[in-house]
Formats: sequence, C-alpha cells, structure tokens
Amino acid sequence: MQITPVTKRSLLILALIVLTAAGLSFAMLTRGHPWWDDFASYVMQARAILNGDMDEFVRRNAFTVQNSSYPPGPVAYPWGYPLLLAPVVAIFGVPALALKLVGIAFYALFLVVFFLLARTRLAESESLLLTGVLAVNPMLLQANDLILSDIPFLAVSTLGVLLIDRRDRDSSSRAATNWGRWSSSRVAAYRDPALGFVIFLAALLRTNGILLFAPLAVALLVQYWPDWKTLLRRFLPPLGVFSLLYLAVAWSFPNGQDSYLSHFSMFNLPRLWDNFLFYLWLPSWTFNYIPAGAVFYPLLAVFLLLSIAARWKRDLAIHAYSLATFGLFILWPERQGLRFIYPVLPFLFLFAFDGIKLAIERLPAGWQALAPRAVTGFWGILLLLSLGASVHWAAGNLAANREINGPFDEFSYDLYEFIRDETPADAVVVFVRPRAMRLFTDRDSFMTTRCQDLPKGDYVAVHEKIGDVGQIPPEQISACPGLALEEVFNNRRFTVYRI
Repeated sequence: MQITPVTKRSLLILALIVLTAAGLSFAMLTRGHPWWDDFASYVMQARAILNGDMDEFVRRNAFTVQNSSYPPGPVAYPWGYPLLLAPVVAIFGVPALALKLVGIAFYALFLVVFFLLARTRLAESESLLLTGVLAVNPMLLQANDLILSDIPFLAVSTLGVLLIDRRDRDSSSRAATNWGRWSSSRVAAYRDPALGFVIFLAALLRTNGILLFAPLAVALLVQYWPDWKTLLRRFLPPLGVFSLLYLAVAWSFPNGQDSYLSHFSMFNLPRLWDNFLFYLWLPSWTFNYIPAGAVFYPLLAVFLLLSIAARWKRDLAIHAYSLATFGLFILWPERQGLRFIYPVLPFLFLFAFDGIKLAIERLPAGWQALAPRAVTGFWGILLLLSLGASVHWAAGNLAANREINGPFDEFSYDLYEFIRDETPADAVVVFVRPRAMRLFTDRDSFMTTRCQDLPKGDYVAVHEKIGDVGQIPPEQISACPGLALEEVFNNRRFTVYRI
C-alpha cells in the first residue's frame, strides 16, 4: 500500500481525537490508587534518582523482597518510568493525580503512533476511525488512573513496531528505483541505530521491551534470507546501539531485575494450560464496560484470524512480537489482567479491520457496494458505545470529586501517621503492601502469610478488609503460637500490633 503524506484535514481530526482522549482520561482520574503497591516502588525509585541514593533504595527493597513469604515485586523495576516520574516528584511530591499525568501524555503519543501504523494497511479515513475507537475505549482510558509503566511502554513499543514495519516497506519501495538503490544504505545508516535506541527505551521502561528484537529479526529474515551477510549488517547496528546504551544504564543505575527470576518459584506445569486459556480470552476484557461488549471480541477474533491467514507474510514481524509477548506471560506464574497485553491489543483492532475488508472482497459484486457502509457503521457503533461508556465513567468520577481510595485515603494516612510518630525509625513493620508502607512511613517492611515470620518484625499492621489475601487473616493472627501481640492502633480499616 502506497503511503502518502497525511492531509491537513486528517491532522486536524487526529488532533481532535487525541485531545478528546486526553480530556476524557483526565476526567477519569481519581485522587487515589488501588492497593497494588508497584506504584510505590516506582515512586521510591524516582525519589532515589533525585536524592542520588539509588543503591540505598535497592538495599532496602531487597530486604522487603527477600523477607516476604512470596516476592511482591522485583528488587528494582527498570529505571525508565522512575526517570519519567522524577520531575513530577521533584515539583509536586507524591500526589496521585499529578503522577498520573505522565500516562496521559504517553497515551496521546500512542494514538499518534497507532494512526501512522494503521495508515500502512488502511485508508486514511479508516485509520482515523480506528484510532478514534481506541482513543475512547474505557478500559484503555482507565489504565491512566494507575501509576504504572504500562501506557508509556505501550507508546514506545508501538513506535518500535512501526519503525520495524516501515523499515521493511521503505526498503522495498526504495529498491524499486535507481535512486532508491543508492540511498537505501544511507537511510539505513541512520534508521537502524534509531531503531536500536527505541528498543532500548522500551526495555528501559519494561524488561520485556527486549522482545522487540523478535519482530526485527523476523523482518530481516523475510527481507534478506538467505543473504546472511546483509542480514547481519542490518541487524548489528540496532543491536549495537541497544547494547551500548543498556551497558551505560547498567553502569549508572543499580540492577534489580534479576530478582524477577524469584517469581518462578511459583511456577508449575498445570499453570501453563490455565494461563494459555486465560490469555486466549483476556482480550475480551477490552470491551468489559461497553454495552453488549461480550459480542465484540468473538466477532473481531474471526476477522483477525482471516487477516492472519491471508496476509501472514506481510505481517509476520508483528505476529512474531505478539506471539513472543503472549508466550512470555503464559510462562509467567502471576497474572495481572489486561495490562500485561496492552502492547498487542492495538494489533487485534488493526488486523480485525483488515480482515473485515478482506471478507468484503469475497462478497458477491452486488453486495460490495453496501458493505463499506456496513463496516463504517460497525466501527462507528463501537466508537459511540465506547465514547458513551467513557463519558458516563468520567461524569461519575467528577461527581464523586475524584474519589480517593486505597493507600491515599484518610484511613491509610491515619495509619501512616501513627507509624511515623509512634514507632522507632528503625522499626520493621509487617504489612500486606510493604512497599507502600515504606513509601509513606520510611519504615522497612515485608509481607507474610506465615505466623513464623512475624518475629522478624517489630510491628504488624493488619488490613481488616482484605481477609487472607497476602496476609495472616485478621481473625487468626492473635492465635499465632508463641507470640504476644499488643494492640497499639486501630481504625475502621487497620489494626496495628506490637510484636
């Protein structure tokens, strides 16, 4: 498909789509956060960058990970997202609302990149329509209400896929002309290192960003096989740039991602099949908050498979990235819902749209005149349903004054204030969300579900509302053998015992 410059009209519509998505996303932000404390580790890493004590952060977080009954996270996440948060933390501190603005900015970037990728396979008007569908999807917009690296990684990884895809297409089109044969290597001299830089940025945000080398390798194999010398000549520049930058970061920042391996202590073979079935159906969650959303995923999956079957060679590199991503998380012992597969969700929409167009081509001639209107109507309905659900969600959130929840609410702050004011600075607090405890109180902390671990701490804080999820159940903790627990604090949500 010949790629032409974007028209001014399309640029205006794209800008409107991006601004609408940003406005809706901002209206959906709360002033709190769920009780997942990955965010606390990211914020503490950002603080460590600002304070220049990154090794101290790793030391203290290693204590949390190594003493917990199962690892709540790695010793350190990749430092890319904390680097993005650092300016916000420096200016505003740790209010949840300010920290979430980073995600909105990168969601806007993602929409622009996705539009450019869609134009390689769809008409400009179709690309705008599909970008609009993603722009107002309530599940994706709601993701910006989490202080996590998912949306920045979605933007950068999609950019990497776009560059890999355009690299192959541009090389093919240039090779068709004499000028192209002369200039191809000159363009590659700049584009290949740039691609290595983008893959580095993706891996700096999430370790699995390194999977972008899979689609790059597949694209080069398809383009140059069996010319190994040319293949290696094209593969080595991005790999070299990536390696140099990655080594520079490894020298500048302490590592902690190797602690991810400890999560495989929870791995077992039956889990593989369960994970396969789970991730096979997981994309359907994209439509959870849309009226009649249950019908969309099975329908789109049919057209997705049609596109894969008909154009597998054209899209092999992107499919390789999707398979590598799914394969990684099928092997990963823990599940965290839709957020793990955000990087491949855009391809479901893109190839489903492509599959619908392929199906139209196979219709009888008399039907083909009406079919494009039906397709536009289908995606238009999905856009309107998504927009309506997002507007409803945003209006409810604003009416509730951006409700504060989880670790940022008043009951949690009462707990933190007690811990800061009434416990020694070197006290160790056992708590179900140990990284949040350390973020807000500066006390070392770990989590456990075992009574025998409690003597390693000085205090234990019990969350009264979550039962046995990641802690000793509130009704059983007083029965832990060989321990004398003295209640020293209580509010409607938490009880603290001195051990």
